[in-house]
Amino acid sequence: MEEKKVVVNSEMENMRLDRYLRKQFKNESLSKIFSAIRNGDVKVNAKKSKESYRLSLGDILTIKMLKSSEKKEKKKNYSGGDGSQQQIRREIYDIVNNESEIMENGSYDNYSDDFKEISYYDEFGKEFKMPKKEWLDKKLYPAIRKNWSNMEGLYPIIQDAFSKELYPEIKEAVLRFYAADENFERKLVMLGTYHIKTGSCESAVELYEKNLNIDNTTEGLCIAYAEALELCGRIEESEKKYYEALEINPNSATAFKRYFDIVKKRSVKEYENKLEKLSEIKGNWRAKMMQAIVYFKKGDKETGNYFLITALKESGYNSEVMYITSSIYMLNELYDEFKQYVLAYYNPEKHNVYTALNVLKYYKVKGMYKEGLELCKFTSKFPWIEHYKKFMYYEDYFWKLKVKKENGDAKENTANRFFSTNKPIWYYEFNHPEFMLNQSRRVKPNILILTLTSIGEKSELAENLAVSLPLYLNENLHYKTNLNYQLAIAYNNESLFVSRKRYSTDYMKLIRQQNNNLNFVLAGNILKMPNVEKYEIEIYLYDTFNEQKSSLINKIYDENTIYSVQNDLLKAVSGFFGRDFSIKYEKNMDNLILFSPKMKFLIQSKTHREHQSWRYKKLLSDQIDVVLEDRNNDLKKINLLALLCEIKQTNSQLLKFQKPLIYSMNIHGIFETQTLKILAPIIFRIYDDDVNFQAHIEALNITDSNYLGWINKFMGE
Repeated sequence: MEEKKVVVNSEMENMRLDRYLRKQFKNESLSKIFSAIRNGDVKVNAKKSKESYRLSLGDILTIKMLKSSEKKEKKKNYSGGDGSQQQIRREIYDIVNNESEIMENGSYDNYSDDFKEISYYDEFGKEFKMPKKEWLDKKLYPAIRKNWSNMEGLYPIIQDAFSKELYPEIKEAVLRFYAADENFERKLVMLGTYHIKTGSCESAVELYEKNLNIDNTTEGLCIAYAEALELCGRIEESEKKYYEALEINPNSATAFKRYFDIVKKRSVKEYENKLEKLSEIKGNWRAKMMQAIVYFKKGDKETGNYFLITALKESGYNSEVMYITSSIYMLNELYDEFKQYVLAYYNPEKHNVYTALNVLKYYKVKGMYKEGLELCKFTSKFPWIEHYKKFMYYEDYFWKLKVKKENGDAKENTANRFFSTNKPIWYYEFNHPEFMLNQSRRVKPNILILTLTSIGEKSELAENLAVSLPLYLNENLHYKTNLNYQLAIAYNNESLFVSRKRYSTDYMKLIRQQNNNLNFVLAGNILKMPNVEKYEIEIYLYDTFNEQKSSLINKIYDENTIYSVQNDLLKAVSGFFGRDFSIKYEKNMDNLILFSPKMKFLIQSKTHREHQSWRYKKLLSDQIDVVLEDRNNDLKKINLLALLCEIKQTNSQLLKFQKPLIYSMNIHGIFETQTLKILAPIIFRIYDDDVNFQAHIEALNITDSNYLGWINKFMGE
């Protein structure tokens, strides 16, 4: 369908996205419009947006899958009476659904809110969504009733509602809080915020005017008052209030920014003059920091550096100034200054993620791979998961530099090798728990499973699936069948190998020559189609005796449906061999794509793994999410415990951040299934909690020698 681009003009400005689309595409159903927004067929500035997004002047809307009313009307003119019938049916539909009345009385926004989903988090921090009305009835209102007389409990509930842009719904709670809370500043700001968010900045101004005086004014109240004045268009008064806040705390981030935004908008020269005056006062490190930026922009590095050094000292080398200083030094290639004034005072426990990344950048410039690897490893314990890609980049860079520096010109073995197994891959780093394997006698047919190929446009996802799908199948075949199969994963040095070419018939014949008892080879191809997020996946069984291919999957998947390939594969294999897989249908890709990185770790040396803390961190975070998403799946939980055990051997620091969550999962019965309860004590061994470990072992009272032998391996670590 034709793509339409629209630039937001003054008439469209501040209109809700869904409301604009409903006016523009009158012949489309409301559900189709919402579906188009959710699916990304409607984008704002090339990004998905919410129905409630308010259009800004100059925004670019990209619209697909919606037909304009103009096109429909033209078509109607050529269709005679039939078009009239369609219009009548459309009007009836509108009346039934109250759409026409809603548009007329201006309450369309409220109607569309019924489709709005609200995010909330469970006790493990796992995000869930439910329709707004359901969330209000099941979550918000019961919580308010429960905490009606508890202001410390009511406060975060109201704040959470505000963060979800729910204001009229929380009115009674806000008024109750204002009447009962003993914290003067907190309750005043709460009510003032409510007034502002419900479109009554005048009420907020009036509130502050009535309640504030010289004796009770704080930095926070000054800022809140100033914001209300600014929204009411009383800029001059607002400016004075922001300055009052700066007089209370000259380094207030909010007051400083808001005040100087007003000044700078009026005059750049005035901005620089006032900034200079403030920077002359001892202790005003924020002004000095900003003054440094001004001088560096003008090219006066010497003066700029003077202000940076002073700001660092006066701030006590705080996190914000360290970040700004380190960024300026790296941008201007002032490496000696970086070493003297940043690195000498840098403390990963105190300073933020951005400073850490700047330090890593410095280590890269200087070729300090040992220090770089050490810092990456140490910082993996911090909750900076959103920056994992940057840290992984540095880990990879420093590791390659380490190998190059320490191995010199030693030639690497470029020949492919194979990791062969018919066991789940978590088994190998989990002290080989034989008692947890399927002990059934394996019977014909004899099957060899190969890594799939990745052809067409190069794709990280395609290469991941080429390895992950066979590994996923392996885990299911092991536990759900007695088929005699073997999985062979190709790798080169310490990297997985995925062929860019299809397997030839000659290659299949060669495999047959090397194994006369082989019946089938399972293989296939994943083709990333050019310029679109679509994948043509072919998976087949090659009959080595008859030299024939039997297709299992030959299908095109898009980014929204590709998750179903794992279900399709199990169904196809189950049907071909007449085995009942008892398929647990996956609803997303989250678990599947974890197999490939796990396999990659398995083929790497322990030394290499020790320096991949951030890859482990991301893998662990994703594995926890997978478990919390599917809490009835024991295999996913076993994978989690095995991963914890593996990380324990390479980076115990990394485990610290997740310890409260893992313990909470145990307390809430996540590991209380028949299979998992005998494994749960391992959690305490991983965290060196010997008291709980021994208590759980004694409570289980298991005498099985295989189990006890396995447990003793952990105790001997």
